[in-house]
Amino acid sequence: MKLLLATIFGLSISVASANQNALLLKELIDGVSFYEGFRPTVYVCAGGVETIGYGHTGKYVQRGTITKKEARSVLVKELLRARDAVDEIVTVDLTPNQKAALMSFTFNLGPGGLIQLVNGKGRLNDGNYDSVAKYLPLYRKAGGKINAGLEKRRAWELKIWNKN
Repeated sequence: MKLLLATIFGLSISVASANQNALLLKELIDGVSFYEGFRPTVYVCAGGVETIGYGHTGKYVQRGTITKKEARSVLVKELLRARDAVDEIVTVDLTPNQKAALMSFTFNLGPGGLIQLVNGKGRLNDGNYDSVAKYLPLYRKAGGKINAGLEKRRAWELKIWNKN
């Protein structure tokens, strides 16, 4: 478990912090799974993109079906890619909770969305941690329309961001 946590969050962790980080990892995977929802066959998401499993838009879409077990494995791999994007794009230090919140956001919107969120005068990469609370909720549209599910997801991500 410690190795998985270190892999997900890129952390060097002690046994004492392993339980706390295990809960955060579970919360991240369960939350993203909840907000994405599971679909074993291809569907068009609110953003107009063919999707399968837990928000996957890659090779399994071509296959047409996916099991829950496969989808969960794909989700973890995609969260690792989101973590890598967060590590590459964000230039300030983050707590594990802040990193988890941005991993969910990046999984949902991609690295381009993260770049928009954190770059610019007065934004996170300028040292303004409070900017995340101001701008994150604005990313609530799919297909040009405000999406209630995305509003709830952004609120959940902010809850994680603000945890100590």
